[in-house]
Amino acid sequence: MQFGHRLLSGIFAIIAIVFAGIVLALALGWVVPQEYLQLFLAIPDNRWIMGAVSVLVILLALCLVMAACRGSHRSRELMVQETSYGRVDITAPALEDLIRRASHQVREVRDIRTLLRYEEGGVTVDLRLKVSPEANLPVISQEVQEVVQNYLEEKAGIHVRQVQVLIEGVSSESRARVE
Repeated sequence: MQFGHRLLSGIFAIIAIVFAGIVLALALGWVVPQEYLQLFLAIPDNRWIMGAVSVLVILLALCLVMAACRGSHRSRELMVQETSYGRVDITAPALEDLIRRASHQVREVRDIRTLLRYEEGGVTVDLRLKVSPEANLPVISQEVQEVVQNYLEEKAGIHVRQVQVLIEGVSSESRARVE
């Protein structure tokens, strides 16, 4: 979800919590919120403010509904190729599986987390690695970058713009390996 949608969702959630709290207080018989609301609405300018806030909440809800209906499945797909038979797309989870498979070809890699960013003309891959304690970090990082880039370009036909590596930890547990 994009930052703007997350921000709108957060604001809408806060408004919904406040409204639900007031309604719950009224339902339980607490009349103080009702008295405050009546005093607030007794002033004509405050009615305009309340109307403007209501319109804003309605617009916010409509934006969120439209964003939910639009869906985000297309943003998590990357076109691999267009043929005379049709279009070939690959999803982010499929790419992440390929990245994990490629990175585990490097013996010292113990664990990996991926983040994909689709950009004009290719994909940027961010990797967070846990490696074995005997690993030479600069060598392992470069090896993982090369293996992942070559593997994705060979297996998926996707241009990889960058492979960024962050060594997140050194793990002493050994990974079961079948050769």
